[in-house]
Amino acid sequence: MRNIKAGRLVRGSSSVKFAILLMLLAGLGIAVDYRMSIPGSSVVDRLYARPVVLDMDALSGDSQLSIKQAYHYLHHTCAAEHGILGDAVCWATISEFNGIDARLIAFFFRNDRLSAVRVAFPAESHPKVLALMQKRFGPERRFGQRTDAFGNKIVGWMRPSGAIAINDSVEGDAEPFVLWTSTDAILMRLPGKP
Repeated sequence: MRNIKAGRLVRGSSSVKFAILLMLLAGLGIAVDYRMSIPGSSVVDRLYARPVVLDMDALSGDSQLSIKQAYHYLHHTCAAEHGILGDAVCWATISEFNGIDARLIAFFFRNDRLSAVRVAFPAESHPKVLALMQKRFGPERRFGQRTDAFGNKIVGWMRPSGAIAINDSVEGDAEPFVLWTSTDAILMRLPGKP
């Protein structure tokens, strides 16, 4: 009888050790996922991430369905949006944007027409993104006194299809981004427009 009880104790203690190990691993997983809570950075997000190649000069007032079809390989999440960029948004985690490490792309729509595209990057990608835009569109111009949420200046380019904006520098927790806004969306925001 004593051997049976001893066996249970040994087996029982190894089960406890295994349970503790599982709890530690789960805690570590949660901690890593929490530390990577920036949209597009979590472990789950990165599993779905795919690269995107997008010519911002080729953007136009495509429908939500045509954007989803063109980027069918992305894991889209769509929702109503009540902001200045549109009345609906579809976003997806991405791994790259035109060959540069990226986190997230969001397609905004107004009346089912593409009105804006926003791409978010990790801070270390900002110099490459700015250089890519300068190479493609030439020297950037300052867009008035506008700044992002972190106080960085907004610079960009006016193009036939709309405006392309980017923060001029990134410090601290700031998130670099590129934002294309359609000409129609810009004209709608002018004073005197409905």
